[in-house]
Amino acid sequence: MRGWVNDALRFLLGMGIVALGIWLDVVQRFRIRTYSLAQARLRTRYHIGPTTPVLSYGPELEHNIAARVEVLDERTNFAFTSGSTGAPKRLLYPAERVRRSRWAFIDAFARSFVHMPFKRHSFYVFSSLHQDGSLSSLMLAEHTRPSYLACLQAPDRLQADPALRGLAERYGDAALRLWVLCLSNPGVLYSTNPSTLSAFLDSLVNDWLDVSALVRDFVERPGDFSPAVHALAKRLECRGARARLRRVAGRASANELSDIAPAVHAYVCWTGGYVQPFLERLAARLPAPRYRLLPMYSMSTETPETTPCYRGDEVAFLPLAPGVLYEFLAEGSADEGGLLVPARAVKPGGTYTMVVSDAYGLRRYQTDDLFACTGVVNGLPDLRFLRRRSLSYSFTGEKLTGEQARLALDRLRTEFEALGAGAYLTLVPSGDGVLPHYWLLRVDSKAADAAPMEVVALRCDALLSELNSEYRAKRASGRLGPMLGASLDRDEFLHQMGGSQASGSWEAQFKFLPLYTRRWVSGS
Repeated sequence: MRGWVNDALRFLLGMGIVALGIWLDVVQRFRIRTYSLAQARLRTRYHIGPTTPVLSYGPELEHNIAARVEVLDERTNFAFTSGSTGAPKRLLYPAERVRRSRWAFIDAFARSFVHMPFKRHSFYVFSSLHQDGSLSSLMLAEHTRPSYLACLQAPDRLQADPALRGLAERYGDAALRLWVLCLSNPGVLYSTNPSTLSAFLDSLVNDWLDVSALVRDFVERPGDFSPAVHALAKRLECRGARARLRRVAGRASANELSDIAPAVHAYVCWTGGYVQPFLERLAARLPAPRYRLLPMYSMSTETPETTPCYRGDEVAFLPLAPGVLYEFLAEGSADEGGLLVPARAVKPGGTYTMVVSDAYGLRRYQTDDLFACTGVVNGLPDLRFLRRRSLSYSFTGEKLTGEQARLALDRLRTEFEALGAGAYLTLVPSGDGVLPHYWLLRVDSKAADAAPMEVVALRCDALLSELNSEYRAKRASGRLGPMLGASLDRDEFLHQMGGSQASGSWEAQFKFLPLYTRRWVSGS
C-alpha cells in the first residue's frame, strides 16, 4: 500500500513540475527577446569597456574575487575546480549564488519535462556521496533532512542521511545506490560525468556479489538494520519495490537495469569534449530506443556557459544564464578586448572561445573553452562544447595537443580490442627524471593487464609522429624518448593526478582528459 501511495504522490509532483516548466518556458522566451538589452545593462553594471583586458585565472583575477568578498555581507563559500589543472581554481560562491546554480538545474529539468516524452518524472542524481570542495557538493549539500515529497521526486537526496551514510561506509557507494534504485524506481538517471554512470553499470557486472550485498542482507536479515533504515526505505518505496529487492537478492550474477529500476527510460549527462568513450560504453549498456540520452547544458565551476532551449523534442544550448555577460573570440584570435564579439554576432559554422563577466569577481575571464556554433535560435548561437583551447604540453617544442592525443587514442581503441571497452586511456608527460617522454596509461576500476601496454604505447608513439611533425622530429633526434605504457587502477591514477581530494570525490568534479599537463611519476 505504501508503494501505491508514494507513486500517486510522485505522479502529482510530476504534474506540478510540468506546470512549472511551462511557466519557465514563457520566462525564457521573454529573456531571449530582451537579451541584447539585458547584456547592455550587465556591461554597464560590471564596468566593461573597450580597454578592459581579457584575463585568464591568475593574481589579477584572484584580486577581483577577493575584492568582491569584501563587499558581501553574507557568509561566503568557495568552490574549487577539478584536478584537470595543475592547481585547483578558487571561485566565489556565496549562498545566493549556490541557490542560483541549484535553480538553473531545476529550470533545465522542469522545462525538459514539458518537451520530452517522459513517462515518470522522478530522477536519480549520481552525485558524490562524500563532501568536497566542488560546486556539485555545494549545490547538493543537505543541512537538514529533505522533505518527504522532495525525496519522492529525487530519491538520491536521502543518501545524505546519517543512517544511509552508514550503509555506504559498510557496503560501499555502489551498493547503496543499487538499494535506493531498487526501492525508488526513478524515471531518469542524471550523471554530470558519463564516466560516473558507466562505472556504476560496470560494477553491476564486474563486482555483482559485493554491490548486491546490501540488498541481499536487507532481504534475508532485515533485523540487522536499524529502525531508521527501515523508515527511510518506506519513504523511498514504490510499487513492486519488495519484489525487485527479492529478485536482486536471489541473483548470483548481474541483473539488467530494467530489472533493478524498470521505470528508467532516459539518462542525462555531459556529452561535450572528450567523453565519447564513456558515451559509447553507456550506449551499449543502455541501448536505444529503450533508453534515451539527453545532453546536459554546459555548467563549469566558473560560470554557467549555456542554457538548454527546447523546441519540440529538439534542444539547443544558448548563452543565456542570468547575470552573466557573454563575449566571444574567434578561434585563433589573440586575447584582446577589441576582437571580442557579442553573442548575436557569433556565426554558424564558426568556433569561438567564451569570455564571461559576472558579479562574483570574473571580469572578461577567458574560460579557454572552445565552442562550435551549430546554428542560431532567435538570434542567439546554439553552442556545442568542443575542447579546451589551452590543453597542450611541450617538453622540447613538440606542442602536443589534447586533440592530437584524442585522435591517437581513438585509433588505439579500434586497433586493440583487448584494451577493454570500459577502460580509459590518457597521455601524461613523464616526471621520472630521465629522457623526456610520455606515458600511455590504461585506467580501469581494476588494473587488469588486458593488453600488452608496452606494445600499445609504441603504436601510440607512431600515431603521434604521424599527427605531429614536431613530435616526430624530436623523437628522431633523440630529444624525446619512446613512449612507455602501464595499466593501473582508477584510485591510483586519481590520487596522483588530482590528489586525495579527487580520489574521494572523482564522480563530482574530476575531468577525464586525453592529455594531462601534470607530470606522472611511475611507482609513486
